Formats: sequence, structure tokens, C-alpha cells
Amino acid sequence: MDRIEKALKELQEAINNNDTVASVRVTITLTKPKPDRAKPKPKTK
Repeated sequence: MDRIEKALKELQEAINNNDTVASVRVTITLTKPKPDRAKPKPKTK
């Protein structure tokens, strides 16, 4: 999450220093990791 905050702050600084930018839209979608270890894998011979 810290990396996202840092990137957004850097983006804000870049936008503030550029008069030609009219608008910016940022979409961040976070997903939960799939619980792969919750289901034991079947043993194959």
C-alpha cells in the first residue's frame, strides 16, 4: 500500500508542475489473494 501512496504523490507533483494537463482519472482495484493453501492438494502416485 505504501508503494501506491508514493506513486500517487509523485503523480500529483508531476501534474501540478504541468499546466497542459486538464484532468486525470486513476482507478485502483485491489483483490484478495486466493486461498490456495486452504484446500489440500490430492496426492498423485
